[in-house]
Amino acid sequence: MASSIRETILSAIVANLAASGVPAGVTVHRMRTRPIEDDQLPAILVYSEDDEPIPLAGQTFKPPYVQRQLVIYLEYRAQGSTTLSPDEALDPLIVWGTQTMVSNEKFVSDSFPDGLGMGVVEGKTAWMSKEGDAIVAAASTQWTVKYRTSRLDPTSRT
Repeated sequence: MASSIRETILSAIVANLAASGVPAGVTVHRMRTRPIEDDQLPAILVYSEDDEPIPLAGQTFKPPYVQRQLVIYLEYRAQGSTTLSPDEALDPLIVWGTQTMVSNEKFVSDSFPDGLGMGVVEGKTAWMSKEGDAIVAAASTQWTVKYRTSRLDPTSRT
């Protein structure tokens, strides 16, 4: 069975984040939860939150296509040290995530030379921290990816 366009976009985001140029030592995960204690830091977690279909041309019933707004999060995790604050350790990850999302916003590939998405919109970034044996901090950035599919087939790009 073919993957949905949503899952194909998420897979492309993970591949783009793990591609050449990623900050040293970063591990990229396609999952919603992962215990910080078990993670190799620094790390980026990629997961979806919402996928809202919007009928095109104001049609409520039986439109052939829908525009979708996929809300995803890039969660960045890094460990501070005695000479580097956790926020400073997170900064290169956030910069990398932003550059990667914006420069690949249409998710073009050999399979989809015209791209899968219509664009991305950056949302808010929220910071968190956790104290324990080590100083660990996290930040998550919300992104909205806009794309279209057939109303009847979420594996069909329009």
